[in-house]
Amino acid sequence: MEELFSNYLRLQPPTWVFLSTFLTIGLFLMFHRFWSLRNLDIALILLFTPGIMLVYEGNRLADAPVSVVGSVESVPDVHSTSPSSLRYAGYFWLIVIASLMVVRLLLDTVIVRRPMLDPNLSSGGMLFLGSSMLAYLLVNLSVSNPAPEATTSNGGPGYVLMKTLPSISTVPPKEIEVAEPSATPIPVGFRLVAARSIAIGANLMIILCMVAIGYWHFGNFKTGVGAATLYLLLPYTFYMTGRVDHVLPSAFLLLAILLYRQPFAAGLFLGLAAGVVYYPFSLLPLWCSFYWQRGIRRFTLGFATSIAALIIAMIFLHPNDILQHLGYMFGIKQVAMTGMDGIWGLGWYPLMRIPLILVFVLVSVSFVVWPAQKSLATLMSCSGGIMAATQCWHGFGGGLYLAWFVPLALLTMFRPNLDYCVALEVVRPRRKRPVRTETVSTSLAAFNGWRRGLTLQRKT
Repeated sequence: MEELFSNYLRLQPPTWVFLSTFLTIGLFLMFHRFWSLRNLDIALILLFTPGIMLVYEGNRLADAPVSVVGSVESVPDVHSTSPSSLRYAGYFWLIVIASLMVVRLLLDTVIVRRPMLDPNLSSGGMLFLGSSMLAYLLVNLSVSNPAPEATTSNGGPGYVLMKTLPSISTVPPKEIEVAEPSATPIPVGFRLVAARSIAIGANLMIILCMVAIGYWHFGNFKTGVGAATLYLLLPYTFYMTGRVDHVLPSAFLLLAILLYRQPFAAGLFLGLAAGVVYYPFSLLPLWCSFYWQRGIRRFTLGFATSIAALIIAMIFLHPNDILQHLGYMFGIKQVAMTGMDGIWGLGWYPLMRIPLILVFVLVSVSFVVWPAQKSLATLMSCSGGIMAATQCWHGFGGGLYLAWFVPLALLTMFRPNLDYCVALEVVRPRRKRPVRTETVSTSLAAFNGWRRGLTLQRKT
């Protein structure tokens, strides 16, 4: 934008917080039903914003230079709170709100009454606003520079090829942060192009999947556009769109939801999501239980196919230390106690992660038996709840990975009644080969005809 308009300045995250909050309240708050569940859901989504801004401000102060180019004066300390304290408070706030989101999503299956509450804007206006926001997001992502490697977290377990991609910083630097050029070289070439392309494609796929789910599965185009527009308005989307490890698993999970009628395709995309960031492996009990009565073989075949494809790609493209990378890919390693990021690296005792992980595993496995009848609504709400629960024990920035569950949460909040979308009703059975049956029946008929003919000849 700066190349086209000389006086154009990109918005800073604090400015966008106020603008997006006012737009969200004006477009989605039900003023005629103030104490409705929809308004509580909107408030819960907006409560993530203070935590994100505390983390952003702490990172900005921690990375601020000591002097400004062309000046020898120090940057004035206008904040009495240390950067680590701001980041600690931000991560703590995010984990608390993520825990409330887990409760909300897991209890969604018991909510029976779901009145249709459309946004406060027409379908055409919502589509124009969402398309404009999406175009701005993608253009801003395509012209942004990579983030310094010092501020990029390793993310813990995951796919080694994705860890080599740089993160794209979509936040413009402030004036006090304009320092001398860093000695760290900016990654160029294939890795940078691949990171930008994957981030742009994943963000685009998230929005398209949300709209398509609203149109095909909810039967309401305006609902899908409204959920996608709300996601685009969130400050998190403005701040974290360049993180491939945030948006790529989210795109795969939404594709699995969109194609849930096709067990092989759903397993394929769920396997890709689990292969690149490890944490969606915890969704397997829920999804296998959904397809248990019909489609389980096709689902597991698709899941295994994607995992095998990722392993083969890793062997050919990154052949060093294969066993170690496989351990990270499947999470087969000792629980990390040092070198962590987020709240676990800022003061929380690392041993507390172990009981949280055990409780998480028990909840994940319990989806084998409850709810007894699983539908599309169960897949969306419980998948979002499980991915939100991972933030409580994620040792490398847990709480910031909102893209893993916020799109699913928004679709759950906007959805109609979907109790009829069970596997036995929507999943097609496997095609049986009628050729063999017809051949056998034809052969039996011919044999019986031959016997009758032989009997008549003997009588004559």
